[in-house]
Amino acid sequence: MLDKCNKCGSNKLFVEIQGQRRGLYCGECGKWQKWITKEELQIAKFNGLKIIENKEN
Repeated sequence: MLDKCNKCGSNKLFVEIQGQRRGLYCGECGKWQKWITKEELQIAKFNGLKIIENKEN
């Protein structure tokens, strides 16, 4: 899994969960990095990344 943004180089990444998709984003510039797997989500949680869940009605 990425440990820094591929645009600005920041290491402030976060995960946004959108239904069944899980996106990795930069917290500095907002750029989407990649879709992550369930396994990568567990790694992100273990590494203390912020997880945002968008619950759509």
